[in-house]
Amino acid sequence: MKKNTYGNIEDIVCNINMVTSKGTYAKTNLWPRISNVPDLNHLLMGSEGNYGVITEAVIKVRPLPEVRIFDSILFHDWESGIKFMHEVSKLANWPTSIRLIDNN
Repeated sequence: MKKNTYGNIEDIVCNINMVTSKGTYAKTNLWPRISNVPDLNHLLMGSEGNYGVITEAVIKVRPLPEVRIFDSILFHDWESGIKFMHEVSKLANWPTSIRLIDNN
């Protein structure tokens, strides 16, 4: 949910060791994530322990922000929210997390 600043889990995990029923699996590289084929790492990190147990992980960390602001904006209609999101996408600095939700 905070991927604008911190990245998705597959972006911040650098190295991982996992014990499975068939042996061990290790990812030990800093390559960018794969975008042209299904990535085994996505499957393993999202498996919630079904394929094995992560025994060691190296992840990228970032310092906590100096200021944290939580806020909400209510729009009169969906189209206004879409327009707002489009304008935010043009900014140089994006919020860490931003969502547009239709409560209906």
